[in-house]
Amino acid sequence: MSAPAVATGHPIDVLNMQPFHHLYLHIPFCRHKCGYCDFNAYARLDGLMKPYVAALERELGWAAERFPFGPLSTVYFGGGTPSLLPAESISHILRVVRAKFDLQPDAEITLEANPASTDPAKLAVWRRSGVNRLSIGVQGFDPRALAVLERRTDGAQARRAVRQARNAGFDNLSLDLIYAVPFQTVESWQNTLRQAIDLEPEHLSCYCLTIEAGTPLHRRLRHGQLPEVDPDAQWAFLERCQSELTGAGYQRYEVSSWSRPRRESLHNQSYWSCRPVYGAGCGAHSYGRSGESSQRWWNWSRPQDYISSPDFVEDGESLGPRLAAAERLLLGLRTTAGVVAPAGFAEELTRLEAGGLIERAGELVRPTMRGLDLHNQIALAVL
Repeated sequence: MSAPAVATGHPIDVLNMQPFHHLYLHIPFCRHKCGYCDFNAYARLDGLMKPYVAALERELGWAAERFPFGPLSTVYFGGGTPSLLPAESISHILRVVRAKFDLQPDAEITLEANPASTDPAKLAVWRRSGVNRLSIGVQGFDPRALAVLERRTDGAQARRAVRQARNAGFDNLSLDLIYAVPFQTVESWQNTLRQAIDLEPEHLSCYCLTIEAGTPLHRRLRHGQLPEVDPDAQWAFLERCQSELTGAGYQRYEVSSWSRPRRESLHNQSYWSCRPVYGAGCGAHSYGRSGESSQRWWNWSRPQDYISSPDFVEDGESLGPRLAAAERLLLGLRTTAGVVAPAGFAEELTRLEAGGLIERAGELVRPTMRGLDLHNQIALAVL
């Protein structure tokens, strides 16, 4: 099995590489790119959808010939807004996945959906095609917070999308919510949480807003058009999140994730466990492991470059044993399950334990609740 060519000359070493059991599929299209978003997403490129799907099919065939794959246990359509694609395109991509790879009968197949581009006809096609989990980008129910985020959806659309998904037979739904938005109050956030809980999703992801440089939201903040969010207020938002969701029977199993028992995101757990994940599509990242070392590589970001590229990959990097172990440790400490402590980090772990950020159970190290809340401190200590 020869190393795939990479445009910059960085070789991807497939020798002794562990097989991939997880597949990520990036769909970059959006109707409107929200002001806070710095993801690899593009508005007003609908005309590229057909050639993009063809390029994605081509990459899947290319990858199947060059990399070791085992039976896939998760497939994840992320974006962007995958629900913008014609429903038949999602079906076609899944047919290609089944033709090129083994797909476990009980594989978790997730699709990210925007309430505004979700309807009964699409839901029926997605369900027939094998999609069995939806991650719905609600982000909030407070009109003012949604306006700051430039979300062109509202609570009524979110509730309708959830109801239609249930009617289509989906019994595994996740809702995304964002807190610490300028002008948002703890009371309005509590109201958002309660409205989300009323929809009875199996999973919730609650993210603290990060205002990234270069985004329209960052420019508005820099020009004084939005107020800064007090860091102390961020803690109040998180504390309200924990109390409301725990009180409603959800378990926090990762820094930003709560779920009903046995409804954790299997695909996301593959990242936190540093299991090999193949990423297909523009800007998608792949992570491979060979022994104690690992490597990652990423595809061309712009859809036009990705579509026209013969080998899809823009660049990559290799991680030696120490850095690979550090990454496994810090990602494992994002989860309440924890991670078996790798050798060579005794001093760092002792400091983290003394600071009340982790606890030990034999060879296993786990974050405390304080450690989940202050995971950035764990990352700084480990790296």
